[in-house]
Amino acid sequence: MKMITVGRKGTILIILLMGIASIMLLSNRIVSLKNEGFAQNMSRTDIRNRYEKDREGIMRSQEEMKQLMKGIVADIKERNLKFRVELNEQMKYQIAQITGAKEPEEIEKDASVRWGWGQRQWKRYFGTYYDILGRKKSEDEKQEQLERRRKLAENEKKLEEQRRQLEEERRLAEDKQREQEEAARLAEEEKRLARERKRLDEEKMKLNEKKIETDIDNAPSPSAVAFTWLGRQKMTPVKNQGTCGSCWAFTSAAVLEANFMIRNGKELDLSEQNILDCAVDERGKDAGSCGGGWYGGVFHYFTQKSAVTETTTPYKGRESVCRQPVKENYRVAAWGYIRKDAGIPSVDEMKDALCKYGPVAACVKVTPALQAYKSGIFDEHAAVSGPRDINHAITIVGWDDSKKSWLVKNSWGPRWGDNGYFWIEYGCNNIGYGATWLVVVRDQ
Repeated sequence: MKMITVGRKGTILIILLMGIASIMLLSNRIVSLKNEGFAQNMSRTDIRNRYEKDREGIMRSQEEMKQLMKGIVADIKERNLKFRVELNEQMKYQIAQITGAKEPEEIEKDASVRWGWGQRQWKRYFGTYYDILGRKKSEDEKQEQLERRRKLAENEKKLEEQRRQLEEERRLAEDKQREQEEAARLAEEEKRLARERKRLDEEKMKLNEKKIETDIDNAPSPSAVAFTWLGRQKMTPVKNQGTCGSCWAFTSAAVLEANFMIRNGKELDLSEQNILDCAVDERGKDAGSCGGGWYGGVFHYFTQKSAVTETTTPYKGRESVCRQPVKENYRVAAWGYIRKDAGIPSVDEMKDALCKYGPVAACVKVTPALQAYKSGIFDEHAAVSGPRDINHAITIVGWDDSKKSWLVKNSWGPRWGDNGYFWIEYGCNNIGYGATWLVVVRDQ
């Protein structure tokens, strides 16, 4: 591939380009005329004449060429343009043959000079580039060293912090271990004291039981076909707990009131509100609330404190602050579960407790059917998940073997059921779970 470079005057280039254009147009026209001649059956003379006519239209006169060149040269000067034409060897010789143009004699020398100049420029550029790269590399190495020192300092700081945290965690772990050991020791001591307290309570209950076995005058016989403390007129009126879930407090009060009537011949109206607000169990926890509770905690509380009357603390149907305004002597001497595990007693065990101690606190599973009870014997026998599947505290006051049922005092008011009571078949709806007896302190 040869390269011809033309300066501003551009004469050779313009002539060359014009010649090429004219030749290409004429060549194309000759081919076209031949094709038309064959198609129209024209003679060679006709084709020749037609060609000469087209040639005159394509070729420029000398004056026209001068004017055209002047315009092109002026445009080149104005725009300071340079043209580069690349021609392959075959095209170069064809143009030389047709136009008589020659390639510049100094083209090889000029190319060599330009190539050398380009090499020098290239070396100068890369010399500067490599110099910049060298300086940048040195700066990068310094920055890298600084960054490494900074990271090393950070890592040392983090390591020191980790050592400090590890030491703190070790110290806390040792403290926690000591606390756990102390808690385990205290728990074991509490268990020992609880076992001792339970043993003493059991001994006390046994002594109390011996004292009160014949405590009731004209006590009923468990072999009787039927018996109720309601029939003996030893039950206080039925009360209404309202919307507060305080059945456990009403059952506690009902059993205490019946016991006072049986042993002391005194009719009491004890305060369920005082029980709701003040009673605590043996652990010092509330015996219950409007969300439920357990009468066992109440009976334990009344071995230490006295119950109060309704006139002293009237029932509000909601929890409030405990007030113990007067000192009275309505206390419990002894209490206990009919079965040691607080499970459901047998019919004979329940009858024996009713005769020996009086009305018994117990639990039952309430269902919509029981809530709708009006009269008769309730014998639904609803499905239960176990003996502890209960949700309501009641007071069992007697039995009737002909009905195979217990007579139960409820706390939903005298207008519910059979004047506030209901008969329920033995073993129905877990009746009797947590059955508890008690004995009150006798009047001196």
